[in-house]
Amino acid sequence: MARIDGLARRMRRAWFMVFLAASCATAQELAVNGDFARGGDPPQGWVRERDTANKGSVRVQDGVLELAPNNRNTPGSPKPLGLGQAIDGAALAGKNLLVSARLGVRSPATGAVVGLHALRADGSEIAKVQLRGSRAEAALEAQEATLSIPPGERPKLLILYAVAEGEGGKALFSGISVRDAGGAQPGPAARGADRPPARAAAPTSGATGGAGFTARVSVDAAARGRQIPRALYGVNIEWWRNANGLWDEGADRMNPELLALSKSLGPTMIRFPGGFLGDTYNWRQGVGPRRNRPAQVSNPGSGEKAPALFGTDEVMQFSQEVGADLMMTANAGTGDARLAADWVRYVADVQRRRPGSPNAVWEIGNELYHKGDASGVTLTPEKYSERLRQFASEMRAADPAARLGAIGLENFPTFPFNSYRDWNAIVLQRTGDLIDFFSVHNGYAPVGPDDGAKPRDVYEALWAAPLMVADNLRITADQIRKHAPPGRADRISIAVTEWAPLFHIAPTSAWIDHSKTLGSAVFIADMFRVFIDNPRVEMATFFKLNEPSFLGLMGVRGGKWIPNASFYAFQIFTRHFGTTAVSARAQAPTFDSPRAGIVTAMKGVPLLETTASLSADGRSLYVVLINKSWDQAAQVELAINGFEPASGSAWLLTGARPDSNTGSELPRVPGIRWGRQVNVDASREFDKGSPSQISFGSSPLAEVGRQMVYRLPAHSVVSLELRRR
Repeated sequence: MARIDGLARRMRRAWFMVFLAASCATAQELAVNGDFARGGDPPQGWVRERDTANKGSVRVQDGVLELAPNNRNTPGSPKPLGLGQAIDGAALAGKNLLVSARLGVRSPATGAVVGLHALRADGSEIAKVQLRGSRAEAALEAQEATLSIPPGERPKLLILYAVAEGEGGKALFSGISVRDAGGAQPGPAARGADRPPARAAAPTSGATGGAGFTARVSVDAAARGRQIPRALYGVNIEWWRNANGLWDEGADRMNPELLALSKSLGPTMIRFPGGFLGDTYNWRQGVGPRRNRPAQVSNPGSGEKAPALFGTDEVMQFSQEVGADLMMTANAGTGDARLAADWVRYVADVQRRRPGSPNAVWEIGNELYHKGDASGVTLTPEKYSERLRQFASEMRAADPAARLGAIGLENFPTFPFNSYRDWNAIVLQRTGDLIDFFSVHNGYAPVGPDDGAKPRDVYEALWAAPLMVADNLRITADQIRKHAPPGRADRISIAVTEWAPLFHIAPTSAWIDHSKTLGSAVFIADMFRVFIDNPRVEMATFFKLNEPSFLGLMGVRGGKWIPNASFYAFQIFTRHFGTTAVSARAQAPTFDSPRAGIVTAMKGVPLLETTASLSADGRSLYVVLINKSWDQAAQVELAINGFEPASGSAWLLTGARPDSNTGSELPRVPGIRWGRQVNVDASREFDKGSPSQISFGSSPLAEVGRQMVYRLPAHSVVSLELRRR
């Protein structure tokens, strides 16, 4: 749909006309005339912008709002056919607002969208939720979600809207409601273990569901596993190009938009200053007054140079503000041991002077095992081991407590990125007495599918890839046990310092921009499961936090930074998951995935995966369910032991198709022509990308107990938050 996310801003002036009427709604119901008992064009209490008068008709019949778009309601239209109203937000700080509606679509319309945005007095956004109907059925589908306003935020007003997608047909709405759900609603009734499970409430999305399959998940909260390492939820930030826009050069400050999104994301570790930039970076030229910093090579081999305006002080400030620790990559390519040791001293001095500064660990080099490394430097394992020993000696002299990591990689069968087959063995044998962790980059997939590949094959290979990564990590752990010196191996953990859904790096590829889709978010959720399940993995940093191109948890739309679908998969684990792993097992049908890119063909890939955890106080149990089916909903029968839930909610990430996305845009760069991207089917969800195409929000569970059922839409992820009686 065309730019729904900007609708609140564009229509705000018109909606202020009904501000007073909206604020007169009862305390129980905040929306005015949401049942459309009073009709008209527009219905009483609602506003329609004049600019949409030629884009379709508005009618109310028998309590149902009908928006009938015409061919002027194009996907690129800045103002789609819709209605809105304003709600006084002055008394809503800290409130949980339950947004509900019944939605329907009549072909060829493609969607009916209800949204609620909470805005500050300056017009900036605090939070939003959206409900989206896209299934053409006889009955309207009930949906609901919760908009949570943080206690420290005081909204000026809320914008409620109903919008039609498509160039024909009808979008149907009834029972649009906004109510205060903060403690006023009765909690879902618990169901005893001896009672049969009830059917789960309808999901808060119009995602495809198919006939569905049944999966059984058993969770034993009494069988506690490890404390989940905090550093699993890390991200990469590059220094160049003002940290891809994180630094606002004109204002000489952090970009407030990106900083706010980063705080909402909640990363726990920041890796800096690369990728490959780590092996050419001179940290000394990135400190001191920014106006005095000299230009240094920012893109090896291209002649591109720039000053490092986002350097050590800036990344430490950013990490402190978002509550993350640091992983610094010491330059082992063009740098030397003294340069690295002086960096250790500098960081330690900042930590002493600035209370609350982030902790730091040190990785020595990036991908120097690859003969074609973009830094322009490559080393044999013998030469790297010799260099690492020099670095370790000087860095530990600077800080005896410094935690150091070596680099390595066990190749996948189809992708020998490490140019030296015996690299891991040699490095572990020669430096295992000095290192605390071993850094690998084995979490990219599917990497390089043919442009003519079938979309279903490519996405199913992507969803199978976490099994391949899990095997690779087990092999790497075995190598550490085998080759590190006796008595030291158990002290060496694994850090996956680069990982992401990566389809292609060629701008002309028809797949390059698919890293931002809902299907990629499903992969991300399952990768977190793999990391949590492997006791050797203690750190992981996603590549990368932000980029106005095809990688990044955040991208740019209409000149504004927005989350990609992957952002919400991350939030499921940083905001809606616990700290102690517990036993969770899934029984589900399987599928066979074909080879695509670097991912080998696999048999018996489970359609549903799960992981579970407890909160630090033991009062909440979190069960994450990941549906990898292309087109079938999962009827999940959940059995819980060692925990008695009394109430709960579901944080659901979903959308209509695997290629649904929030609509971040590829940049216009002279000399670069981006390929036309693949759409997985005739609905062309990829091309219609917009914030409304991805649904992420919470809804209360209708019934909870030690046995319960949840229906999870196809290609979706949910965190069930269950609270103890």
